[in-house]
Formats: sequence, C-alpha cells, structure tokens
Amino acid sequence: MKFKSLIALLIAVTVGISTSFSAAQAMGSGDKYQDAQVGLTYTVYKPSVTLGYKETAFKLIECGMGREQWIAIKLGSGKKFIEIYESMSGKPCSNPGLSKRLADVKVNSIAAEVHVYCDPTNPAAAKKCTTADIAKVGGYIMFTAKAGKNLKATQIQVQGVGGITYAQLIAIANGVKQLVKTTSSTGTSQALPPIMIDPATTSTISVRITNTVVLTVADPGNWSAIIADPKIAKFVAGGDQGGYTTNPAIAPLAVGTTTAAITSPSGQKYSLVITVMP
Repeated sequence: MKFKSLIALLIAVTVGISTSFSAAQAMGSGDKYQDAQVGLTYTVYKPSVTLGYKETAFKLIECGMGREQWIAIKLGSGKKFIEIYESMSGKPCSNPGLSKRLADVKVNSIAAEVHVYCDPTNPAAAKKCTTADIAKVGGYIMFTAKAGKNLKATQIQVQGVGGITYAQLIAIANGVKQLVKTTSSTGTSQALPPIMIDPATTSTISVRITNTVVLTVADPGNWSAIIADPKIAKFVAGGDQGGYTTNPAIAPLAVGTTTAAITSPSGQKYSLVITVMP
C-alpha cells in the first residue's frame, strides 16, 4: 500500500484547509472558544486533555451552502500533530478522505467511528490494517457529541498524523468538554446562543444572564460603549483576534437594568436599555 502517498495527501488537505479560514461574527471575550460559541447554534467543545501537545491553531472556517462555520483546532506542530474538527451534527463541512473503517469505540459512553488512512481501493493491503497502523499512516475518531442546553448537537472528528497512536486519539476524544459560562451572580451555567442586534434600530432589549448581546455592525473593531452600571453588564470590544474577527458585544454580569451609550466609528451615538433576567 502507498502509505507515503496517503500521508502526503492528508497533509495537503490539512494545508489547504489552513488557508481557507475567515472571519467569524462573534463576541471578543478573550476566550476564543466562548467567542466561537456566541456565533454558533451547535455546542462548542474544548479539549481538556492535550497529552502535552500545545494548541498551535484555532480557526473558524466558512462551510458554505448556508451552513454555519466549523471549527478546526490543532495540537502540536511539524509532522506530528492532532486536529479536532467540530461542526453541526448532520451537516459536515470537511471530507476526511480515503480510509478504512475499523470497529467502533466508546467515547464518553457514545459510539464513535474509528478510521485508519489505509487505502480501501487496495483491498489486500487494507485488510491487514488495524488500529496499530494509525500511528504509521494516520487516522481519526468521529462521533456526535451531546447538545448543550438550547444548542444543537456537534459532530467531532479527532485526527492524528505523524505518529499519533490510537490510544492517544481516544484520550483526546474522551477529554473534549462542553463549554460553560461563569457569571458573577449565579455561578456556572451553560451559555445560550447570542442575541444579534443592530444598535441603529434597537433601543431596548431583555436578555438572560447566560446570554450575550452581539452588535451586528461594520468596522467592528472601532465601536465603543459606556455601561451606566458596570456591575450589571460590560462592553466587550470587537476586532481582529488573530485568525478571526469578532463583533463588539455586551455581556450580562448580574440581574438588573442598565443603559449602554454606544458610539460608532463615525461618532454616531446610540442608546440601548438592557434588562438582565435570571
């Protein structure tokens, strides 16, 4: 079997993906995973087990066809690395390429597909491939993770290249965790999808404390706002986050009502009354 050709193809696909990243419409909280969740309706998962591999990339990629963006995370660098892809369940945005499917495995009590990058068009050679060959030619685990509250389920693919073993893939897959959003008044609770508004047409709004108000505006990095009561809400500036662009947003902190004095890049003033509910 042409293992080297398969590896070359896999790396070429990865490089091609890395050049197609584009801006996301999200909140600039300083946490890229929370930023991504604000702009997506499916559940974002974050790796809690990295096996010592440093996160070297986090990107939101346009899916096209009216579908939501998908997430690509990279752990490690050079020829040996792990990638985690996330997209809405039932609406995949990437094509893993030719592989042989092996016996399923349980990931967090969920049935997950196991694939090794052995060419199925060469049946004689592919028949001999096992999970041990993942460390030689690469492979991946793919499963549908549970949906968070008020969010949709997520398809997750954990892929290894350049010597990543089957056991390492399982460890990484078992370590992906749903995001939670911590608030000052109610402790930890699951984040809700964002409320998108145009400050030019919206003057009052009510939100849950686990929600976020995202301003859908042009030139997002040059908007500002002053919150009358900073204990109730805070303004989060938008702009270039290095790989994606975030929209400005207002994040609730405590139950109550306050006013945001919003200023556009041209100096236009807008007033927004915000009521934060439990």
